[in-house]
Amino acid sequence: MKKLLFAVLAVLIASPAFAAIQNVKVSGDIQESYLDRSDFGLGTLYTTATLPSGVSQTAGEPAGLAKQSVFASQTRLRVDADLSDNVSATVRVINESAWGANNSATLYPSTPDQINAVDIDLAYVTLREFLYSPLTLTIGRQEISFGNGLVIGAGGPNNSTYGHYSTIAGDLTEVDSNDGVKAVLDYKPLTLTMFYFKNSQDSNSFAGGYGNTIGDSSDVFGYNANYQLNDAYGTVVEQYLFARINGSVYNGNTDKGDTLFVPGLRASTNPTKALNIQGEIAWQGGNHPVYNNTATTGVLPAPGTKQETEHRDAMAAQLMASYTLPVLEKYKPAVNASYTYVSGDKNVDQNYDGNAVKSAKVDTAWDEFNKNQDGGTIYNALFPLSNMNIYSIGASANPLEDVTTSFAWSDLYAADKYSLTNPLQLIQPNSPTNTVDPVTKAKGKGLGNESDVNINYNYTEDVTFGVSLGWFVPGSAFAAVNDKPASQAIADVRVAF
Repeated sequence: MKKLLFAVLAVLIASPAFAAIQNVKVSGDIQESYLDRSDFGLGTLYTTATLPSGVSQTAGEPAGLAKQSVFASQTRLRVDADLSDNVSATVRVINESAWGANNSATLYPSTPDQINAVDIDLAYVTLREFLYSPLTLTIGRQEISFGNGLVIGAGGPNNSTYGHYSTIAGDLTEVDSNDGVKAVLDYKPLTLTMFYFKNSQDSNSFAGGYGNTIGDSSDVFGYNANYQLNDAYGTVVEQYLFARINGSVYNGNTDKGDTLFVPGLRASTNPTKALNIQGEIAWQGGNHPVYNNTATTGVLPAPGTKQETEHRDAMAAQLMASYTLPVLEKYKPAVNASYTYVSGDKNVDQNYDGNAVKSAKVDTAWDEFNKNQDGGTIYNALFPLSNMNIYSIGASANPLEDVTTSFAWSDLYAADKYSLTNPLQLIQPNSPTNTVDPVTKAKGKGLGNESDVNINYNYTEDVTFGVSLGWFVPGSAFAAVNDKPASQAIADVRVAF
């Protein structure tokens, strides 16, 4: 906490030396949580063949997160400074860590200084009426999100992180920013947003190395056009095109064979005051690498080597509806339902290996890109958003003035069955690199169903207590050796100021 205060004070003290400040706002939040999670490996046991290198487990022990009981803290401090009528700057710092982690040298990151590190979560400047009045330019580390986060809604897939929370509960991290630039043209009722950000970049790609150094980078850019129809239903229509270009340098050769282009449409309307309906559909094109010599053999490709690729042809669709019931209005009862489809590929594993048996030169598996959906659920922590049908229903109500309760039930099915050529891997929220390889049935597509209960109590305007309970029951796609239900209980208190 002292480091957070020092960082903010440094900003406040240093700012007058560089710019006249009209107004400064300091805000933030503190969330203290207790997490109890069990059997996120769904009962899968380590075998000699599946033991990751360097781990302390032995064959026959549960794979993945078998039992977790931990207190954790997430603290953010934000400064917004208005420098002039049209110029402002924002800085937000964050610390995420387990209680007592500073006394441990076994966690990742491995030193107390790293565990207690205060990271820069936001750092951007906003230029309004830049060049001419409709244009607002935002430059620096910022949150870039569109729609419901089906394609782009976070700094990366919200169930996979390499931050300081990655050994605790990576799917619950508050870090969701990217380094980039965003231009917003406000032509009401049309708003056009164009952006570019660096998805990832290793040190060799900007260190100016020579010889056989390898540099990897991932660039994301695109636009989103939002049009408000100004009708009686409050209809909003969006059309977008997002792109991701992954480039690598091997032996001085630049290879940009991994490309992804995502055009899509989204709409939201309110047929009645109590009913909201939203729909979204998106496609994926581009090229996907079939093999990578460095990954499969450890040998760098010779100069002039061209990487073999497959054509991408994937699809996603989502339909959502929410309805406020016209009964017992003082309790604010509401129901909701959604359906999500993301395509799969029955021989997806052969897209990545230098296998003698190639797939059909088309990769139909949906790439989850930088999605941000279903946070806090067990299935979001376990499964990438690909090769899946998700059916969800839910309800919410306020039984007391300051208490909100909600229930959700979700059923998951694979779009293409899992097999040796389309293996299933389970992400583990307490490890950025370790995955679990469960045994699947030849004909099963049922991934499982989940029930979630959430209760929130607004103690004051600024303090909220919450409890979240979840149970995930594996479906017919899993063999009997790994069909153990997973569960979680999360209790937290959050203070916003």
